[in-house]
Amino acid sequence: MDRPSEESTRTRAARFDFELFLRQLRSRKADPVLRYIKSFLKSFQARKFTTSEQQTVIADFQQFITQRMRDFEPFSLMDEGDYENARAGVEKLVMTKVYELTYSPAIPRAQLDESHREDVEFDEALEKNYEAFAHLTAKELDVDRVLVEHGDQFLTHAAGELNKMVQFKAPRAKIVCILNACKILFKLIESGEQHQNADEFLPLMVYTVLKGKVEHLYSNLKYVERFSFTKNSEVDYYLVSLTAAAEYVRKLGDEQKA
Repeated sequence: MDRPSEESTRTRAARFDFELFLRQLRSRKADPVLRYIKSFLKSFQARKFTTSEQQTVIADFQQFITQRMRDFEPFSLMDEGDYENARAGVEKLVMTKVYELTYSPAIPRAQLDESHREDVEFDEALEKNYEAFAHLTAKELDVDRVLVEHGDQFLTHAAGELNKMVQFKAPRAKIVCILNACKILFKLIESGEQHQNADEFLPLMVYTVLKGKVEHLYSNLKYVERFSFTKNSEVDYYLVSLTAAAEYVRKLGDEQKA
């Protein structure tokens, strides 16, 4: 899979203004939109869904509200950039309200269904391997030694961005952390004359995840995959890459036994 273009990265970096969205939502003409959101939240919070059902119900609401917002001012008057901000605002408002029901580590252990439990168990397996394989060197992880030696600040910064995901509830905010981390790693790769190659990216991501001990990595990736209102091909690329890195770290014990 080829790396996403710089143009898509710049598009994703557009500033998000949640307070502006809230002001727009409180306007008198937007009252039907607000009522739709409140009705959805009340219904969602009153029922117990499986993870798969949650994903379907939220995706259906996303499609519904995206279409209906176009019928009411000020949303009906917006250009694509402003409307994208409004859609991201709905995502943040809705997912923040249902976070404790949809984000696996936030759900009480006794209430986890099979998929949410798998997320938590995957996280726990990662955390064990962070400690068990902390000694692995760049060479043992197929990472160019020169990149690591000259890119320590890059790697620390990238790991820090990934670890920021636990601070946020909106999928978009977690996505921003992922994008920031991945762009830092690509910048490191491109800083060396011998490394103009995206093939370096995945091993470097594995190294970053392992050494950075990224907290609740798998649960965050699944949360974004399931519930983001604004994913695109660029985000999908990085989600796939990070998931592959997480899988590699989780299976390190199996690799050592083989």
